[in-house]
Amino acid sequence: MTGRSGRLGEQVPGDARHHEGDARHREFLADLAQLRRDAGQPSLRRMSATAHYSHTALAGVLSGARLPSLELTLAFVRACGGDEAAWRARWHREAGLRRPTGPTTAGPAPERSTPERSTPEPSVPVPPAPERPVVRRPVVPRWALAVAAGLTVLVAGSIVPLLADAGSRSQRQAERQVNESIPAPTAAPPADGADPQEERCQVDAVSAETVPVPDPDPEQPTYGSLTVRYSPRCRAAWPLFVSTERVPTGATIRLAATRPSDGAVTRFDYPFMVKRQVYSVFGNILRTTPGCVTVTIEITAADSRSVLASARTPCVQLGART
Repeated sequence: MTGRSGRLGEQVPGDARHHEGDARHREFLADLAQLRRDAGQPSLRRMSATAHYSHTALAGVLSGARLPSLELTLAFVRACGGDEAAWRARWHREAGLRRPTGPTTAGPAPERSTPERSTPEPSVPVPPAPERPVVRRPVVPRWALAVAAGLTVLVAGSIVPLLADAGSRSQRQAERQVNESIPAPTAAPPADGADPQEERCQVDAVSAETVPVPDPDPEQPTYGSLTVRYSPRCRAAWPLFVSTERVPTGATIRLAATRPSDGAVTRFDYPFMVKRQVYSVFGNILRTTPGCVTVTIEITAADSRSVLASARTPCVQLGART
């Protein structure tokens, strides 16, 4: 066969093919990330509305763990306004490069002919095994054992504090890295109606209150759950809906957050275009410093003529008044 260099009989090593595939895979993901930057770095939620994939799935495209599926790759490209035909062809090239090659199979080894013997071979006498020498262990005086034990205690006593100090330093360093990774509280909370993802409010977000989104028929399963998400860093809250597979394709998810102290309201409508799967949708933020916040959801049918389900959380006090 002809190898990469063109010399007859030279073969490309398997590990070289593997490294080449890894390098091209990293380049593939880097170009996808650049495509998103060229599109203005849209938030994953905004992209999900166009791609019809969850923001979690879109985030996984750039994780680098494995080649994303063709459908998910094209959805990512579509959300960034890229050339789907060009990326489709590139995905197929990438998938072909990463496909493992089967092991080469060699032909059966030729049978070795054994000549017939007319007379049996004479038996060869086996010499007796040599006698194993007896090894005698030296006798160690008791005073030497005592000295060795004392040295062991001395060395252990000096090493253990060093290990403990090294362990405490490693722990302090790890805690410092964790603390540095969490952004400090913002000088001023983001404006009402902002996207929590674009404001990085999800970094330290916690679930403050969760209620089910029931079917009007109590005998039927729920449509999902509605949660008040709260960020101490942003001093803001927003609604999060996690669906069940009961939400039909084409329904509209209407999320709202309300602050009764001054009547402020933020709304977000999301066309639910996914096909019968668990999915999450979050709304816009509302500052919590002026008072408590309640979130609501309304799921309307594709024809917008009927409400399939609705829910509301209690008004949760999350931020101190200023």
